[in-house]
Amino acid sequence: MVAHNFKTIQGALLGQEVFNRQRRYFMLMGVSALIASACTRADVPAVPSTATKRVNHALGETDVPVQPTRIAVAGYFTVEAMMALGVQPIAAPAVIIDNLLHLPPVESAIADIGAPRTPNLEKIAALNPDLILSSKLFTQEDTYPLLSQIAPTVVLDADGHTDWQQLTRLCAETLGKETEFEQLKADYDAKLQAFKSQVDASQLQVSVASFYPERISTFGKESFIGTVLDAAGLSRPPNQREGRNAQISIELLSEIDGDVLFVMKPQSQTELAGDVRAALEKIKTNPLWNQLEAVQNDQVYEVDSYWFGVGYLAANRVLDDLARYVSKG
Repeated sequence: MVAHNFKTIQGALLGQEVFNRQRRYFMLMGVSALIASACTRADVPAVPSTATKRVNHALGETDVPVQPTRIAVAGYFTVEAMMALGVQPIAAPAVIIDNLLHLPPVESAIADIGAPRTPNLEKIAALNPDLILSSKLFTQEDTYPLLSQIAPTVVLDADGHTDWQQLTRLCAETLGKETEFEQLKADYDAKLQAFKSQVDASQLQVSVASFYPERISTFGKESFIGTVLDAAGLSRPPNQREGRNAQISIELLSEIDGDVLFVMKPQSQTELAGDVRAALEKIKTNPLWNQLEAVQNDQVYEVDSYWFGVGYLAANRVLDDLARYVSKG
């Protein structure tokens, strides 16, 4: 575990160092030459001339194409928002695409542009985007000017956790997909009301947890999943009624108990997902596990990573799970 953590930290530091070198170079030299080079490449389509509109966002206001066709995404939550609206990015961090297995099939490959907070600026410029989208959680004031030199950049004024619906709405307004957003919202609201009409949820305490080698992560009211469970009218264990996430030790396993317990078992093939699956199987051998009422009552359900959540597509899948498992009682 120590070696794994060291490699993770070392990789993050190296990624940050590379990004910082890019940032210094871009600040000194600008990116105009790089963009010009990218535009002359035969394998990168030229950006079409389009009408523009002005968009106000978290870091200013930007004139963007009315109908963008080559959109690069630098933030985590924005990918699902776009694809829920029927728009596929040309580029995004691979770590996002690899983990969001509930996204619809892509029509063409999505280029990897590195880490969400430290994207590879040269790769983005070489792809010749006509719009770059992110959110304020992932793009800071020092990175924004560099992205803006490459293409019009919009930083959505939402963090994607409790305000994931707002993030999707802002994304829709930027992309001219307001009609699609209203349909998304209406479908979700209808599914939510259908669940609430079938289940007396107020008397049911639902717990959500994810296991790691040395700790347990619980999801509070201010997490994505917390907002969905709250909207569904479900009660939560005492330590999940506030905040976003809490980390507790394995010895405090009893604190995750509830009438129903949902545990994360992500199906992606990333290293982290593998660690979570292994930790879940290990915890099942702990004597404390069998003391949980949810375990004794056969009310433990394994769910995929969309419960970590990022938008309407994930929220609808969560409601499907709730209807399948919670309504059984």
